Parts: sequence; C-alpha cells; structure tokens
Amino acid sequence: MRKSLRLTKNLEFINVYKSGRRFTNPFFTMYAKKNELGYSRLGVSVSKKVGNSVVRNKIKRRIKEIFRINYDFIKDGWDIVFSVKPPAAKLDYGSIEREIITLLKRGRIYSDKKVYNFNDTVL
Repeated sequence: MRKSLRLTKNLEFINVYKSGRRFTNPFFTMYAKKNELGYSRLGVSVSKKVGNSVVRNKIKRRIKEIFRINYDFIKDGWDIVFSVKPPAAKLDYGSIEREIITLLKRGRIYSDKKVYNFNDTVL
C-alpha cells in the first residue's frame, strides 16, 4: 500500500478518533471521518493486549492487504482507522476480511460497485 494512503501521524489518528463516527463488532472498532483529500486513507491500531509483536504485525498486514484489494470499492474522501480487539488474534484471513467489509458497509463507506478514481494515473 502506498504511503500516501495511510494515516501515519498521531494527530491524524486523534482527529479521526475525536470527530469521526464509530462502528464496532466483537473483533474491531472502526472510526471513519470525511477528509478533503479526494482519496481514502487507512490507519490500524493494535494494542499489546492483542498479542506479541508477531501477532500484532500479522493482523496489521492482513488489514492493509484487505484495504488494498478492496480499495476500488471504498468511497473516496475518508480517513478510516481500525482498532483491533484481542479476540481478533484468533481469526483467519477470510474472517478478518468478512468483518472489515461488514464494518465498512455499516458505515456506508463500502460500495458493491467499483468506484473509479480517474485521478490515479499509472506512469
């Protein structure tokens, strides 16, 4: 995933936490906030309660990959942060994908039709 599609700074995370909408399920909490950039960005937060560094990084990699694969179905102009809860450590890739997409649909950020972004040019 390109670095421009990620939330990297602590202030960006805090901004989404404080003024974004929150959606939860037993495994994840999703915070979503409109941005003015014209493209969506992802942030992932995994606490030490979830597991050791290997487990935490594995979950982060999986969430980023799910976001990358489904990026064409995610509406433009959103900052999205997924906070991982400890039970998520036991999920496999398919279950994580199902739960993430369910949260995105609940937040009305995910569309079943591809959202074409004509600003992306491949060089």
